[in-house]
Order: sequence, then C-alpha cells, then structure tokens
Amino acid sequence: MLVVLRVKESPPFSWGIFILSHRSLPSNMPLRVLYILISTSFSFVVQAQTLGGGATFNFLKLQQVPEAAALGGRNVSQLDAGISFLSENPALLRAKHHFQGAANFTFLSPGVTGLFGLVGYHERKSNTNLAFGLSHLFYGEEVQTDPGGNIMGNFRAFDQSLSLTVSREYGSRWNYGFTFKFIRSQYGIFSSTAIAVDAGITYTDTSRMLQLGFAAKSMGSQLKTYSGIGEDLPFDMLVGITKKLEKAPIRLSITAQRLNRFDIIYNDTAFNTENFGRPGLAGWGDKLISHVIMGSELLLGEKITVSAGYNILRRKELSIRNIASGLTGFSYGLNLNLTNLQFHYARSHFQSGLSHHLVSVNFQLARPNKD
Repeated sequence: MLVVLRVKESPPFSWGIFILSHRSLPSNMPLRVLYILISTSFSFVVQAQTLGGGATFNFLKLQQVPEAAALGGRNVSQLDAGISFLSENPALLRAKHHFQGAANFTFLSPGVTGLFGLVGYHERKSNTNLAFGLSHLFYGEEVQTDPGGNIMGNFRAFDQSLSLTVSREYGSRWNYGFTFKFIRSQYGIFSSTAIAVDAGITYTDTSRMLQLGFAAKSMGSQLKTYSGIGEDLPFDMLVGITKKLEKAPIRLSITAQRLNRFDIIYNDTAFNTENFGRPGLAGWGDKLISHVIMGSELLLGEKITVSAGYNILRRKELSIRNIASGLTGFSYGLNLNLTNLQFHYARSHFQSGLSHHLVSVNFQLARPNKD
C-alpha cells in the first residue's frame, strides 16, 4: 500500500511526501508506534490548517496544568512528571501514578473559572496505565434577550470534556499512550459535541537524565455542530526534550509547538494599523523561532521546585508596539512536594497587567505500584 500526503505549507515542517508501506514499518514496537503517530498526524495536517482562532473547542488549548504553565505553557517531555502532565503527553502517564489524583483550578477573569480533575490506575496483569479525567470551563450566567432586546431569562455557557488515557511501556526506555476525549459545549440554545484523540510517545535515558517526547493532540471530528456547519478541532503537534544537568540541581526543557504549520504568526493588518502593531510580514527566522518554548527548573532539595519559562510566540503576538511589554511571554511557578500531597502554583504573563493564575493539588489515594 502506498499513501502520499502533500501538505499545504512551506518547509521545514509542511511541504513533504510521506510514504507508508506495510513492509517498511519498523519491527521495533516504539518506532512503529511513532511511525503510525507521525503518519496519522500528517493526515490531520492536511485538514487542520486553521490559524488565529479559526477552530472550534479552543478551550482544549487552554493550559490547566500549573507545572506546564510555569515552563512556558507547553511541555511534552518533563522528567519526573506528575499525573497532570498526561494532558500534555499521554505517554507521561506511568505506573507510579497508580491511585494518584489531581485537582487543578484556573481563574481567567471574574465569573470565568475552570476545573480539571484526574485519577490514575495501574493494571498489573496487563501492565497498563489508565487515567480518567474531567475538564470543565464555566463562563457564568448571562441574560438572554431576543433580537428586539426583550429579556427572555438567563442562560449558562460552558465547555467540558471527559477523557480516558491508556499508556504502556516498551522495554526500559520507551513509553506510549493515547487519550480518548468526548467534548461538549453549551452556549444557551447552541451546543456541539465532538470526539478526539491525543497520542504521544517518550524516550527516556535515566543514566543521562534525559527524556524526549512527541505528542499529536486533538485529532478528531465534531459529532454535532452548532449550526449545521462543521468546524476543525484545534489540532497541535509538539516535540520536546528535557535534560537534568549532571552537576547542578537544574532541569532544562525545550519544546517546539504547532509543528503542523510553519508560519504560525497571526498577522492582522487592520489591528496593526490601528494599534501600532508590527508592520509588514514576519521573516523566515521569526517564523522558525516562534515555535520554541523554553523552560527551566531549580530543584531546591526534594521538597521545593522553582520553575520559569519563556513562550516566544506569546511574546510576539501579545506585545504592542511602542507600549512596554514587561513580562509578556514569561511564566513562573512553585511546586511544594510533601509525602502524600503536592501543591503547585503558576503565573503566566500575557500582557502588562494581565496574567493567568493556576493552582493545583496532587494527592496520593494509595501507595503506588512498584515498577
């Protein structure tokens, strides 16, 4: 069988030909999974070329994990990751997360709150890791009116998703996983549902204190549309590396996001003209570097971790010309690790005076299974 996929955009991420043959599949299991993930991801690249909020269910892109938010907003390769990180990469779900729970809270603006909950389970016989999750974003209650402005009552608006994550290990270094999601939105009389899959794989070298990660997120389709017109889901493809320094209590991470499209800079010429934005088109170098997110962690013993990150795309998109940008694009956080309880806090800066706060609590419901 020969499948040729031609992708719309320019190098280095988009133009290409992918050839898949049943005889050419790698015999190594992790490489075969990675091969399938990449081929599946590229099939979604052809369809998912939305930019600037053109997709539906964009709440799926909202970061609800403080540990990841503090590292710049995205991280698919975190060493010693907690259970919440499976929302970044399902392959990060491990046996140590058996009966570990997480409750994450996000505060976007007055009246807009988010809740993200998870619980993990390790099935010994099949050596399979499972996790069940719930994400709920509530936008509050608003007054409903008819076209003439007459009040008809109140309505509520929310987005939510239910998820099941399955992961396994292969050998001592490879892990792969999948998250299956049922997604639902309700905005008054308008509602929509969808199904989606996240897929990921990691390679871990414990002797070098190094981990590589790859994830393809939100591959799926709407089951019910808002008004009869189908919309894309916010597909994303990421790759990352995390390394702990040998002679210093420091971990460094580099993540490349939105690899399904080379030019991810949103250029609104009308906004630029009216709000002193950046004129002209971004160059090749700007387009390339905009994919990069950098993160670092300072390990203060076994109990405290201080994190910081820098999101280049966020800085480029949300900085306004001739106006001080301050800490736009930067983020930081604190992790406190106790015996059966972990507390996490993160703050991400979007613009001067506008930041996003995240708080989470991880708790151990039972002793973790031994690997």
